[in-house]
Amino acid sequence: MQSFLLTEMENKLNELKADHLQQIKRAQTLQELDDIFLKLFGKNGQITLVPKDFPSLPKEELKTIAPLFNQVKNNLEQAIKEQRSAVREKSYQKLNEEALDIQPVALQQRSGFIHPVIKIENEIIELFEKLGFFRFEAPQIDSDQYNFELLNIPAGHPARDLWDTLYIDSQKYGINPGQLLLRTHTSNAQVRVMEKVKPPFRAMIIDRCFRYENIDPRHEHTLEQFEVVLVEKGLSMANLQYLSEYFLKNIFGQDIKVRMRPKYYPFVEPGVGVDGECIFCYGKGCKICGEGWLELAGAGMIHPKVLKNGGINPQEFSGIAWGFGPERMAMLKYGLADIRIFNSGNLTELEKIK
Repeated sequence: MQSFLLTEMENKLNELKADHLQQIKRAQTLQELDDIFLKLFGKNGQITLVPKDFPSLPKEELKTIAPLFNQVKNNLEQAIKEQRSAVREKSYQKLNEEALDIQPVALQQRSGFIHPVIKIENEIIELFEKLGFFRFEAPQIDSDQYNFELLNIPAGHPARDLWDTLYIDSQKYGINPGQLLLRTHTSNAQVRVMEKVKPPFRAMIIDRCFRYENIDPRHEHTLEQFEVVLVEKGLSMANLQYLSEYFLKNIFGQDIKVRMRPKYYPFVEPGVGVDGECIFCYGKGCKICGEGWLELAGAGMIHPKVLKNGGINPQEFSGIAWGFGPERMAMLKYGLADIRIFNSGNLTELEKIK
């Protein structure tokens, strides 16, 4: 006789399949299908969370539920794929049926506007210039050495899995494979600024980065990053906390609360995630934040190895690295649910963002 947990899991999988096959069939737009996919297969998706109960089942019952899980998962993925094709085909057919009107029309005059990401980046630059930071630039096409090796991330290090790197076919340039890439973060500027500027200094980097990402409402392959590299004598986590509060209060208002929690980054020690109290529920917990806090930045004290790689004596100077994605800040500030709008080129929608 099978256990209650197995019966419950079988019923749940069958209900998920039946309910969502109908939702998928009714979906008329790619956006609806994206939402269904995230609901099922996102980080906390209903299908994604099912296997967490597998360890509680005996081996014999696991042999029963595992094939059913795979079947339901594959059926739903295939249904979404087929409905995507159907939606696209329907839109193509609609375009094919449209008549082309070539009669001259009066063009509506439009005034230019600043892109919302550029707008928030200008605010960020102005805020940090007031603290004495200067802009520093590093290449978007860079070497493995500056993007990883000198940042305490040697070849084969598990931390490399944190970055979905786009490598360039470099053999035709006489460079060994795997040594030339599109930078994954603005941290490739850390050692460069140390090599070129004598400490103490306060540098900020704001520019594009690139990652091999599956495009969805929360992820883009081309993204903006902002980072500060601060190297002086006597720096501590208190300075990092001040920078975090200074920035977030100026962007989201003086009432926002800021906290730091331990987090691993290879090029800092200690490393922290910088959280801000959710601006939507004010710490009560909601569907956007979950428990009242939003992760807004990553930071830490620059690792002594990285300082040495930049030619700086860690016994004399300490450093802070602190950064975040301006697009995600813009999403929060303007109440947007889809990061893809920023690179869409849809001027009508972008102009509505105030």
